[in-house]
Amino acid sequence: MVTLSRPGVYVDESAFPTYVSSTPGTASAAFVGWTPRGPVDPATGYGKPTIVTSWKDFTAKYGGFEKQFPPSDLHLAVYCYFSAGGTAAVIVRTLPVQTAESKATVATVTFADSNTSGVQPTLQVNAISPGAWGDNIWIDILNGKADPATGVINTFYLRVKYQGSSPINQVEQWGPMTMDPTGATVGGTQNAEYAPDVINSSFTGSHYINVVDVGKQNSTPTPPPQNIPAATSQSTPLVNGTDGAAITFQDQQIALQQLDKYPDQPFVINMPGLATGGPPNFTDIGNVIAYAQNRGDGFVVLDCPQGYGPSDMVNTFVNNIPASAQAAVYYPQVIIADPYSPVQGRTRLVPPGGFVVGLYMATDHNRGVAKAPAGLGTTLLGAYGLETTLTNDDQGLLTQSNVNCIISVPGSGVVLWGARTLSPYLVTRYVSVERSLIYLSTQMVAMTKFAVFEPNDWILWNSIGSVLNQFLMAFWQSGGLSGTSASEAYYIICDNTNNTPQSIQQGIVNVEVGVALEYPAEFVVIKIGQWAGGQSTSITS
Repeated sequence: MVTLSRPGVYVDESAFPTYVSSTPGTASAAFVGWTPRGPVDPATGYGKPTIVTSWKDFTAKYGGFEKQFPPSDLHLAVYCYFSAGGTAAVIVRTLPVQTAESKATVATVTFADSNTSGVQPTLQVNAISPGAWGDNIWIDILNGKADPATGVINTFYLRVKYQGSSPINQVEQWGPMTMDPTGATVGGTQNAEYAPDVINSSFTGSHYINVVDVGKQNSTPTPPPQNIPAATSQSTPLVNGTDGAAITFQDQQIALQQLDKYPDQPFVINMPGLATGGPPNFTDIGNVIAYAQNRGDGFVVLDCPQGYGPSDMVNTFVNNIPASAQAAVYYPQVIIADPYSPVQGRTRLVPPGGFVVGLYMATDHNRGVAKAPAGLGTTLLGAYGLETTLTNDDQGLLTQSNVNCIISVPGSGVVLWGARTLSPYLVTRYVSVERSLIYLSTQMVAMTKFAVFEPNDWILWNSIGSVLNQFLMAFWQSGGLSGTSASEAYYIICDNTNNTPQSIQQGIVNVEVGVALEYPAEFVVIKIGQWAGGQSTSITS
């Protein structure tokens, strides 16, 4: 504030407050399912929701197509997701965590103190997550340089090998490190850091292991930094990692509920294997759809089972699952090059969910949430063909039953040829319409949180109306709403007509918003007839 010391005109610069809060994106992709490895919440033992931004990022955290494990439906779905143009996704690993007997266990090995001839344990190395995959980790311990002044070796290196003990299997090397928690300078000119701090770092640490300083738990530990683990003459494997009991839907539900840690983020959810691991369990599918509905901002992409014909999809599948506006199903399965096979040219059938969710995200980014994710621009990159070639009659049967067809179009490849939800009502029939409603409601909730605890009067009502008008105007101008003018596209009521003295005394602000959403052109009808064109004829002689 300026100081007023003499008569005159003063300028006081200040930023006017703004009520537009930061808002989430249109939606995030979420994949939930079993995978051999992946992040786990240490506090609960459940799969930890983890954001991955590329296929390389995913494989660093969850592993690649490793031949010693059964093919992972989640791996295949995420692989197809990034092939289709997906940019980021939240992954939740499903684990059997119901009882102590069924839990997956962590592979581990303990190394002894170099100064006690193998008697005193000092460093425990664990796989970074539970599962039998950890038994494929091998560890080398190497001595660091001796301190020139004393000749004592107080530092060490640790090498991590995966899927074998040969040098070509090395995936990480850490060091020089010390077992001194103070991270003091040791080994002459070497500046070594405390091993657990280096390897266990959540930002720059190992993708394969974490370590525990067990020397602290001993009654007579060797004082640091002399308590480094003894160098190994050959690679030492981690042992006793297990996958636990077979995954049940109860485990799947627990993993799905981990998305509740993101209460304000809308999700497009795919659960690989939900409908493809055997005869579909329609109760389980209904529970997943119910989860999305209870969240209010979830949308489920359902996979079709393998081996189902068009009539089976209608009579056996669709007729037994909830007719929800927050779910869509796609058919048939897709043929891709088999990433699990070393044989060149071998193919594999995969559910379409990964491709579909990727195209949802790509369409959101390129065209906006109001554009239906279907048509000639939705080519499934990496798709070689389809399990079933659909005739026109097949497409008619499936479309009228709200099953979205996947077809092969000459010149465009394999494309999505449907954009319907499972809703029986016209107003929420289309994927783009329902997802636009989710997007608008999520954005408007985020934008109006500033109003909580503000004085409930006309100033607040005008502020809310101004914020929402700015947002809806931009959405309409981008093509998200229909109408030739803003008044035809939307309206906002937040004034004394819907905020009465009674509602004000109850602490309530009422806001009414109406929007005219865009509907996709699902059927293009061309009427053609013969026209004489004003022709005239004459006969001459």
